[in-house]
Amino acid sequence: MTTTVTHRPAESRFVITEGDSDTVIGELTYETHGSTADLQHTEVDPDRRHHGLGARLAEEALRTFRADKMRVRPSCPFVAQYIQDHPEYANLLEPSLVAEDVEEETADSHR
Repeated sequence: MTTTVTHRPAESRFVITEGDSDTVIGELTYETHGSTADLQHTEVDPDRRHHGLGARLAEEALRTFRADKMRVRPSCPFVAQYIQDHPEYANLLEPSLVAEDVEEETADSHR
């Protein structure tokens, strides 16, 4: 069965559907704040987990926000791990979440 990822900006979410139905089997929700998208929650139907559907949602969201020239804040632990595993998306992180900035803030707080 084929699956399709669709961005529904009016609902602030990406959904994945199966076959020709409109039945949602997974979603990634977000909120936008200026030029930053806060990726908040990823959920896949329990019967369809461990088949890469969450990764497809994360990848499509990150590609979309890259094309829209937006930064991302991965509040969702799944998306945060996805970015860590796919460093080609690390440049989308909002500046306060870039590793060098976090290290610098930590060093400054110890001075």
